[in-house]
Amino acid sequence: MPGENPQALEVNEMINVCRLVIALSASAWFTLCAHATIQKPIVKNVVPMALEGFDYGDLKLLDGTLKRAFEKNRDYLHRLSPDHYLYMFRKTAGLPAPGEPYGGWERPDCELRGHSIGHYLSACARTIATCGDSVLKENADYTVRELAKCQAAHGNGYLSAYPSSFFDRLEEKYGRVWAPYYTMHKVMVGLWEMYAYTRNKQALDLLKGMADYFKGRCDELSDEQMQRVLNVEFGGMEEVLLNLYSSTGQKKYLDLALRFEHQSFLDPLAEDKDVLTGRHANTHIPKIAGAARAYELTGNVKGKKILSFFWDTVASTRTFATGGSNNGEHWGPPNKLAETLTMHTQEFCTSYNWLKICRYLLRWTGENKYADMYERNFYNGILVSQNPETAMLIYFLPLKTGGRKSFGTPFNTFTCCYGTGIQSYAGLTEGIYFHTDDALYVNLYANSEVNWHAPFGEMRLIQRTGYPETPSTRMTVHLGKPTKFKIALRIPWWAVKGLRCTVNREGLKEAAKAEPGSWLVIERTWRDGDQIELTLLMSLHTQPINDDPTLAAIMYGPLVLAGLIEDSGVLLPTEAEEQVFTGDMKDPSQWIKPVAGKALTFRTEGQPINLTFVPIHKVVDETYGVYWQFVEPDSPRVKELLEARQERRQREARRIDLVHIGDGASEKAHDLRGERTSSGSISAGRWRHAVNWGWFSYRLKVEPQSANTVLVTFWGSDYGKRTFNILVEGQEIAQQTLCQIAPGRLFQMEYPIPKKLTQGKQSAVVRFQAASPQDIAGGIFGLATLRAEESAQ
Repeated sequence: MPGENPQALEVNEMINVCRLVIALSASAWFTLCAHATIQKPIVKNVVPMALEGFDYGDLKLLDGTLKRAFEKNRDYLHRLSPDHYLYMFRKTAGLPAPGEPYGGWERPDCELRGHSIGHYLSACARTIATCGDSVLKENADYTVRELAKCQAAHGNGYLSAYPSSFFDRLEEKYGRVWAPYYTMHKVMVGLWEMYAYTRNKQALDLLKGMADYFKGRCDELSDEQMQRVLNVEFGGMEEVLLNLYSSTGQKKYLDLALRFEHQSFLDPLAEDKDVLTGRHANTHIPKIAGAARAYELTGNVKGKKILSFFWDTVASTRTFATGGSNNGEHWGPPNKLAETLTMHTQEFCTSYNWLKICRYLLRWTGENKYADMYERNFYNGILVSQNPETAMLIYFLPLKTGGRKSFGTPFNTFTCCYGTGIQSYAGLTEGIYFHTDDALYVNLYANSEVNWHAPFGEMRLIQRTGYPETPSTRMTVHLGKPTKFKIALRIPWWAVKGLRCTVNREGLKEAAKAEPGSWLVIERTWRDGDQIELTLLMSLHTQPINDDPTLAAIMYGPLVLAGLIEDSGVLLPTEAEEQVFTGDMKDPSQWIKPVAGKALTFRTEGQPINLTFVPIHKVVDETYGVYWQFVEPDSPRVKELLEARQERRQREARRIDLVHIGDGASEKAHDLRGERTSSGSISAGRWRHAVNWGWFSYRLKVEPQSANTVLVTFWGSDYGKRTFNILVEGQEIAQQTLCQIAPGRLFQMEYPIPKKLTQGKQSAVVRFQAASPQDIAGGIFGLATLRAEESAQ
């Protein structure tokens, strides 16, 4: 508190630590050490909270899905190099810069360069606070020290990976620049979390220097000029500056934070006006979070009204079954989602910030609807993004049938969602538990441990569960002495089949009255070793999209299920868009059955085409669908589907050879050659192209005595200078131009090969050659040789 003796505070804090050591068991000591690093705020919330969260150091993940994801992320953080992140900061400051910069959005010519170092520091801080990682602590502290040298070289508090002229451009009336304050926000959050979670005071000094620099700039701007600046994405500047105010008590940072309130967006929301249509989602959600934090620290109810109306509007009019809410990073009109299912839905940054909005409202109100949305988004919007083997991350979660996740690379991606991803996976413990003075709230069911420093004394709860693979959880209470308090368990919206709950194997009367979408509150005198066992009966159910009652996702409990498309490599994944189901939407358990021996795996029965379903967060490389059309069994759609399926089977029967594009082993086996060629991936699949009059070729099997064709798969949204020749054995057989031929989907073209080119040969070289120095050859997403139809008959 302001005015208190800092030395006395330190002595009291050490006394409290000693008391905690005595009170807690030896097994909790490591968690205690992490807890002791958390820096408490000076300015506290003026708004009373219905629920309080826990510090990272009070929480611990135990073996299970979340722990594995956390550790994969931690391993990836160990692979990252501070010097690569620092490269452009040093260059901008005029200092020696050893090594090389990272690629992707961190490359020297990208106007968002520098944002990733903030994500990195934030992820390190959260990991250090949770498990005390000494290597990450050393790397993160080194990063802060080196940033301090860069700031000192500028001499005015400025710190960035690009020159201050970016802000000159921003402040010009018609200035063109990407989003410099967005990048500053990421750096500032990383510094604030290093201070708040690891007590790195140098990080706070750097942050204060940056804030002072920008206060000087903003003080020179009129309110009209400042509002014009805010038309360019600025991330969560208001929120981080408010956190700085909370950490320092210096009102100048509160004043600066409030200048980052974007009135043209926030004022209508405060008046219950929906102004979301056409807006970039992740530009605007951080503005909402800033208003929310301002409400907590100032009591200005405008922020509360904004947040509540915004949540209700998004949740009721723009939210998919997964909890996602945008297409191509933008919100569409309300209640118009059916036409927005694309390869570029549900940007990860938006899911991360939506979770933050839910957490604000849950803390303010304690209402279960926010907790339910939290769980929905946690499993279907957050856990969906990490490759469990490589720890690489996605940008979008495709919801278009035939989509697949597109993971980045370790050192050459660094998009916004990559940075947000490492932050998110370092903070997986956040939101599992909350508390009041006399109650512990269990929000998520996960293998975990929480140490509650409650007013009545120390309490530790260990949760063991296979959830969601199994619907049961067991919680064990550890106390120094018998104590009366409450434990509240979330009963989700989807638990319509009921639940079972026991304490020390005795049934609870309260459980019989518990309703879906409520808290089951157990109040008693708890003793060391008491156990709660809770089983939530999961069931299959459908979730129609909001503007088409016949188009629905299939869910199991909180989990959105993805139908896996059994792609042969010749058949297009997007041909699965024709898939329909004829089962009863109200009772999918009649036609979707669990697969024996495989947890959370289901298979349809009696449908036009049967598919296997798994939770979308367990999908890695598979092609999948989420939303499905439901029709009557004798519908013309069913007849069309079966006829199309027969045609595709006939094409499959003609296949001679197939190259899996972008797959190193397959391309090597097919003698890939070329000049100025490269490969990559988007959510629709892997591609290869060649630029600047480049070319590439493969050798594929052919049938020497038959007529052959080449089947090529393209992306229908490709455009620009993409005219190229297709050659077989050095002779041109076709010229192709790609220019928005089939927007938003893959399509195929089949090209006949003159018989003389394959006569008596076992294989032939298929080459793609740019038509001019300015053209691109491809990209191609699939390549196969087939027997011509007359030869197959």
